[in-house]
Amino acid sequence: MASYLYNSLKRIVVGEEDDDPSCLKDPVTMALYEDPLKGLGLKQTAMPWDMRDALRTNCLNLVAQSSLNRRDKPLLPHKYALIAYHLAAKTLKVKKAQDLKRLMEEEPHLFSGRPTDMLQILRPVHCAGVPTNSRVRAGAMLHVIYDDYVLCQDPGDALPHQQYVCKVSYCGRQHFVRRRFSEFKLLHDKLQKELLVVPGFPAADVSYKVGLGDYSARGKALCRYACRVHASLGARGMFSPRLLAFLEIDAARVHIEEDGRVSKMLDSTSQVSGSVWHMVDEFWLKKWRKFVLGRAARRYEPPGPITNEHLLESVARTRYLLTESLTVEERKKRQKELDERATTVPPPIRREARLEFDQRSAAVEKYQTPLEEDSKEEPVQPEPATIGKHYRAINYDLWTYWRMVHGGGPCISRKTKEITSPPACGPGQEAVSRLQRFGRMCISKQQRIAKFWNHLSGTAAGVREVLADAAERRIRDRVDRTLGAARNKRTEGRLRLAARYTQRMWRSKRAYAFNDENVKVMKHAQEIFARADGEVEHASAGAPFVVEEGERIVQVGATEQYEIKFTESDGPSLPIVFKRHSCSELTYVHSVGKDMAMKKGRDQLVPDSVLLVVQSYPVSSLAHDQVMHRLRSAKWPVTLRFSRPLTDNDVTPLARCLQLEQQGELPDDLKLQMLKRLLSKGVSVKKHGSRKQAYDTVVYLNETMLFWRVRDALKQQANSKVRKKKKTDEQQEEVRGLSLKYDLTKGVGLYDLRYVRVGKISSSFKRYASKKAPQDRCLSLFCAGSKTIDLEVLGDVKERDAFAWAFDKIIGEARATRIFVDKAGAPVARSEPKKRLRMILGAH
Repeated sequence: MASYLYNSLKRIVVGEEDDDPSCLKDPVTMALYEDPLKGLGLKQTAMPWDMRDALRTNCLNLVAQSSLNRRDKPLLPHKYALIAYHLAAKTLKVKKAQDLKRLMEEEPHLFSGRPTDMLQILRPVHCAGVPTNSRVRAGAMLHVIYDDYVLCQDPGDALPHQQYVCKVSYCGRQHFVRRRFSEFKLLHDKLQKELLVVPGFPAADVSYKVGLGDYSARGKALCRYACRVHASLGARGMFSPRLLAFLEIDAARVHIEEDGRVSKMLDSTSQVSGSVWHMVDEFWLKKWRKFVLGRAARRYEPPGPITNEHLLESVARTRYLLTESLTVEERKKRQKELDERATTVPPPIRREARLEFDQRSAAVEKYQTPLEEDSKEEPVQPEPATIGKHYRAINYDLWTYWRMVHGGGPCISRKTKEITSPPACGPGQEAVSRLQRFGRMCISKQQRIAKFWNHLSGTAAGVREVLADAAERRIRDRVDRTLGAARNKRTEGRLRLAARYTQRMWRSKRAYAFNDENVKVMKHAQEIFARADGEVEHASAGAPFVVEEGERIVQVGATEQYEIKFTESDGPSLPIVFKRHSCSELTYVHSVGKDMAMKKGRDQLVPDSVLLVVQSYPVSSLAHDQVMHRLRSAKWPVTLRFSRPLTDNDVTPLARCLQLEQQGELPDDLKLQMLKRLLSKGVSVKKHGSRKQAYDTVVYLNETMLFWRVRDALKQQANSKVRKKKKTDEQQEEVRGLSLKYDLTKGVGLYDLRYVRVGKISSSFKRYASKKAPQDRCLSLFCAGSKTIDLEVLGDVKERDAFAWAFDKIIGEARATRIFVDKAGAPVARSEPKKRLRMILGAH
């Protein structure tokens, strides 16, 4: 109530806010706010069912990326598709961009989920007192949105009560329901008895009975409760019929509509290249057609699991065996139950239709069974299965969808539409599923054989002696291999010591220094001849070539390296924009031309890739200006080597590392390597300083530096983006601005790091602005010159300790490469990475 009064007074005093789409920050969300129908690929005259079809198509295209054959590229990720649908269908009260931003912050569940939520694949749980068909399925896409509250009073009540008006959006269908708080409480009490886990329910408060409570807040909390119940069950593949009935959702009707629509979208008469056909029993298909075509009073039950076992033997023999094992009374009783469950048509009309069907159906005449007791007929000769009569051929997508919804089987796949053709298996997900089933079968057979031998060893006479001898031989062989490996290791160690001694002796002689001086002379001669010709030194085919490269301070996990060869047809200049790292001499790829990125073999070149080699010459020891001069002076063809940036798939999440460490399955060297790769990709932290407020940033690590994003990096990047007009039309395209990783960063060399301490040790954490930082999430890196890097980890104390341990190991590794002994035998500390000369042969 207080917040309502505050907002009302604020509107009176300040006035209404102007629509400001820039508050959304995300450019995709801003574009969808301006025109949501365009985001769904629809025109301005689109109807509600067109929006539902567009959302369903986008969900299927997203599902096809992981579970189905290749389909069209989805228009939007699932989150943005939900935003576009809510805005287009007007399910949310959004008058300004600020309203959308507030909803995305307060109600994030409205814009989250999975693409499979649109599919009717959830099984019902048992609810006492609620009529439920176990074959009915439901979808997980349920959004209950608070709309308003109304004041009502029943004739027998002394005081009025509030009813909360909720907008229910289920699989693209919308309606309103009005419920009291007591009705929600009664639903919660029943769900507690039926479900193992139930989300928390809003607490009751006496202030609402006297009209002093915030009814809007309570209504939103009740709507969120209903959404959480359905989402928690949907994550386990189930739904509550009681909840759907409470929200006035006809799950059976939606199942009928969605099953037919999705099946029509997935069905096709042609096959994807490399895929196979799947056979489905025609008897089951008849029940499915009745189900999806039934409406209103002629609503049929779902067909149940797929009954392909009828196709594994002759059709006539199968039908005969199914009916021969039943007596006349059992057949009549079963037929009566099937007729009563099949439809809601009155019995007289249903009986007349059944008699007419028995007279006209060729299938009944072909597989007619005796109806009189003690009278039997000889079984008819089995006939071959015929397409269109006994089975149908469908594609892999439709088969996978039906298996997800209805279940059953078994899978009968063929290369052609004939069931008599040899079995086949298509590529992609079909092959993966087949291999998984084959692997499980092999494991089960191995376990069965092992259990058989264990049983045999305990029961059969003389088997124990034989197994004991075999086990003794295996142990003896393992001991011999272990002793031999230890012997070889000792011999190898002595040889290594001898080789090391020989190397030290030769290095102490003048011959080694003379050889090193020759390499320096060759390098100097190369530079003199190159300057005389006005070029840079380059290797000739098959000739020795001396290069200078910088050594790494620490070893970070290697990323994928690739080479690209540019010819004169790509000229006159390279279609790549190179820039210098803001706090080092590293050269990286800022942007790539669109025409080049679409060429085969060059699509792997992505922005933020680091340039490593130019024409066989490493650039790690060169400044950025020297690298650019070498690129401009290089002759065609030009061969460049890059290292691509790490992605989420290249690193192990920190939670997984901690889990493996807790289980004792992660050695220290492997743990350090995982944490280095995480830092190389970037770790989100909060950085504290000595002057201003703490800010969110990302810390990066490479072989020579530790660097982080500057304050307001995202804002600076957004301001640096420019739009330029195309030459062909008046449309504009956005040109990439500054790089968050390489343009908007500050850093420090690894040689400048001294030690790391956990907790709030440094003076920066003692400032008033940093006093609220949790003690167990803070750490400080002390650098040369009394400088500190104060970080606050966003996780818990375990994550803080893991990063502190990693930084301590990195500092120790850098210190080991920093100190060296000069020619006079005195210890010297390096201030920059070591550079060395190396001789290579020019490529042919």
